Amino acid sequence: MELDKLLKQKRSAMHLTQEQLALKLFVSPKTVSNWETGKTFPDIESLINLCQLYHLSLDKLLIKGTNLVDDYKETEILAEITRKRRIQFGGPILSSTLLCLLFMGNIIWPALVKMNLTVQIVILAAMLGNIVTTYYFDQQIKHIKQR
Repeated sequence: MELDKLLKQKRSAMHLTQEQLALKLFVSPKTVSNWETGKTFPDIESLINLCQLYHLSLDKLLIKGTNLVDDYKETEILAEITRKRRIQFGGPILSSTLLCLLFMGNIIWPALVKMNLTVQIVILAAMLGNIVTTYYFDQQIKHIKQR
């Protein structure tokens, strides 16, 4: 049985309305309705309170035929991928900026951007580092998706 159906069944078995349950858990009736329709999941504090109220263990509530644990894991994986993507694309943005500075700076603003060979080598090395970092994070994301 999925969590939403289990929560509704337990509430009905205790002859509670959604409003009465909401008062006991210090949440809104709309929150209880969202839990019971599967639109949202209870937070950990609400889960613990539900377990106490319904005389269930937390592991039974989470594991007993529900997909809450899998949904939580999937959400965590997506969040981790998003964090890595943000870092991954910082490198190309920086590389593009450095590339513009390197090639366009001498053409457009020769008086402002006077770069000697050492500065150009440092910029190219930074760009190479960004390419390596981008590749590294791409491999990390592939590894996360394979879990």
